[in-house]
Amino acid sequence: MPPKPPNLGQMLLVAGALALTALANHLALLRLRKPGNALRIAGKSLQYWAICLGLAALAWHCSSRGSFLLPEDNFETLLALALLLAIFVVYMQRVHPIPALDLFMLPIVALMLASAAIFGRFSPSLYHTDSDWSWAHRISTFGSAIAFAVAAAGGGMYLIASARLRRKDPSPATPLGNLERLERITHTAAASGFALLTIGMITGVLRILQQGANTRLGPHWIASPKIWLALGVWIVYALALHTPINPAMRGRRSAVLSIVGFCLMFGTLIAVQFMPGDH
Repeated sequence: MPPKPPNLGQMLLVAGALALTALANHLALLRLRKPGNALRIAGKSLQYWAICLGLAALAWHCSSRGSFLLPEDNFETLLALALLLAIFVVYMQRVHPIPALDLFMLPIVALMLASAAIFGRFSPSLYHTDSDWSWAHRISTFGSAIAFAVAAAGGGMYLIASARLRRKDPSPATPLGNLERLERITHTAAASGFALLTIGMITGVLRILQQGANTRLGPHWIASPKIWLALGVWIVYALALHTPINPAMRGRRSAVLSIVGFCLMFGTLIAVQFMPGDH
């Protein structure tokens, strides 16, 4: 069965969610220069409406194909990732507030929304989950992507907060949080993502071995860019997670590794979109 791209209405909903997310991120940037409760409430409202529009687009697309079992294709996958990250931001800012978290997370949400619209519409691809290995691979892989996005945001906040402290910046800009807390968040998210990615890689290899010559990657699957990008992500986060053991790798270097690892992870997700056939 060929993949069903999103229709015009669904695309408009995603575009609306993207526009609201970008506007909320702009308000978060303004709060750095002029902290205020009005900007915070307006930004939070925009985030809620963006989530509602994204959920409406996702539900509409699932309904049009007659199943709410996720993920079915790349549009649903990338849109679901964006929504989960957006919900995480809203939850954290309500229950365990982290100053300026939305400023660093919302661009990633916007990037996911844009990717869902572009690849879902112009390069639709089915994500078949025809076995338990497939389900385990999908869930662990996409779970690791969410965790790595959080680690990258925490790493970015750590770098800027650390630079401010070194400069002894007296500006009244919104604080970015305690360095120790930011380092702990980054390390916890990276550790969770690393565990999920390890599971995803193992189940992915098992799925390939189960399919044998029928795998989409072909008999020379070991040479696939997808495999090497995933391995690169795994190595980067393996290094980042050893920072507590090696003091020279703590702090700024660990934060940089978390950002580099997420860039590689997102590159892997994008690279998959250019591969023909089922994912």
